[in-house]
Amino acid sequence: MRTLSATLEDEQRKPSRKPLVKLEVQAYGHPQASSGIQWELFDWQRLYLGSETRNKHGCCISGDGSLHRIRLDGTNLKYSRVTSPGPASDYSSWSTAGGTIAGTHSAIAALGANLIMVTSGAATLFRKESSDNGASWGSWVEMANARPCERGCAVAFKSNGDCLIVHASDVNDPISLYIQKRTGGSWSSGLGQRSGEWEVEWLTCYYDGDWNIIALVIDGGYLSVVRMVYGDGYKVAAGSWATDEKIGLGRARLDINSQMTMRAFKSQRTFGAEARRTPTYWEKHQAVIDALAGGSLDVSGVSLCKPASYPTLLAMSRTNTPWVFRLKPGTDFYDYNWNKAATIEAASASYGMQLCCDSSYLWATQANEVWRSPLPGSWTPPTAGSGAGDKITLPISRIFKVVEDIQPEQESTLAVDMDNSKGTYNSPGEDSLAVLKRGARVNLHIGYKIPAAAEELSEAGRYFIEGWEYGRGDGKATFSLQCIDAWGLLERYAFNKPVEWNMGSDDYAVYDLMAMVMSAIGGTLDYKSRSTLITSLYPRFDVHAGESGASVMRRLLALVPDVIFFFGLEGYIVYPQASDTEVYDYKFPT
Repeated sequence: MRTLSATLEDEQRKPSRKPLVKLEVQAYGHPQASSGIQWELFDWQRLYLGSETRNKHGCCISGDGSLHRIRLDGTNLKYSRVTSPGPASDYSSWSTAGGTIAGTHSAIAALGANLIMVTSGAATLFRKESSDNGASWGSWVEMANARPCERGCAVAFKSNGDCLIVHASDVNDPISLYIQKRTGGSWSSGLGQRSGEWEVEWLTCYYDGDWNIIALVIDGGYLSVVRMVYGDGYKVAAGSWATDEKIGLGRARLDINSQMTMRAFKSQRTFGAEARRTPTYWEKHQAVIDALAGGSLDVSGVSLCKPASYPTLLAMSRTNTPWVFRLKPGTDFYDYNWNKAATIEAASASYGMQLCCDSSYLWATQANEVWRSPLPGSWTPPTAGSGAGDKITLPISRIFKVVEDIQPEQESTLAVDMDNSKGTYNSPGEDSLAVLKRGARVNLHIGYKIPAAAEELSEAGRYFIEGWEYGRGDGKATFSLQCIDAWGLLERYAFNKPVEWNMGSDDYAVYDLMAMVMSAIGGTLDYKSRSTLITSLYPRFDVHAGESGASVMRRLLALVPDVIFFFGLEGYIVYPQASDTEVYDYKFPT
């Protein structure tokens, strides 16, 4: 990457030559280290674990940042509001929001300062609203021509204030969904009924161009996950329904006949032929309730959340473990392409975890727990450092040994043994050795003693001090420096969050991505030659939290025919060709 003088080239070719070495230690300001490492897709932290009985529940975040939670407690709906939620907040305080039906579903949603919660009365649906971030609430209002919501309930806002409630009932018509919609401030009249080949057992929804719904439904002897869309003109015509699609994220077998038999046994009824009859809607619904109460339902508790700057998230429990799925970037809800599953490992949630988010955090709650995680987002390199500064030269008379170990596409090292018999290096980082610190740059110059010119040197490499040690032996007291190159720095840099590039659009070519990785350690990227592919290929590329910069760089290099060379923190791309001029390595003489 560098041009040698004609004098050094001539001297290099002579059969007899006297090598010279010069070592400089130079102060170097590296980028500031990023704080925190997320080793999973999310960095979940549990903020609260209480004694509340697990049951159906919901949560949302209002415009002032308050966290609002509801939970079913017998025939009461309990409500919690925590302003400025954080690790030190009190999540154990609840008030009674109103009476409801035991076993019913409830829902809560927010749009700015406006909130709405929905639950069941004995035979119909009720709503309650707040316009001041939950500081005060109006009275419960009975919804006209609505059913109760024992089988499922979800509520969502549109950005203009329109609102939709979708619910399912066990009264008279358990194979129907009911829509209550507020448009321009007025609620719809009538049931908005929609029948299907299924029986709903759980609902969640959000708005994103259309009203997007996930339902858990009884389908034969199984509980399945189904995507539904009630159109508002984006992918589906307003007021019409898309064809339902099953999503292969989980499926639970329901042992309905065993539940029927057990209940008959407890009531001392005969059940020989009755156990073989087709179970009623209520009996199948009761099988789900019994499984939930026993904590053994394999699929439960669905919840949708759409962060402002991240793909939609879907949470549900499988065998009591909460899973979080994410829509594949570049797709939308209609495509039902879910991937990137991650679990909340320490939580057990037979009723699922409900999701909500603010601009910084994703929140996951159940009746007795509150969790949060920083939202994954776009990655930016650490704050740039100050670069090279003052330097000193290590006296050649005190250098015992210099060993340079150069490896392609992996960490290269420089080891220097110094004479410390007089304690010269007992206080690195102080006084005359102030620049001798971990991270300081070591400039290696090598050359020859040339009679005509006394000496001539060329800077052959730049390394960075990783550490040092003291030693004694063979009548020597030594001070030894261990130094690494840019590959070594990349090995030690870990991405502090999951990163995805080019998922929705072609933003960065391979060359651009390599430059971004170099900037993570304060480096730059240039080229002597480069292929057309390195600037025209836009890979769909993701980085795991905790993955090293070196790993990412190698994966990028594997996509193109180019190679990279380093001189300090300057990276140079070369596209090797058969027609290239021959070159040779200029290494420290052995």
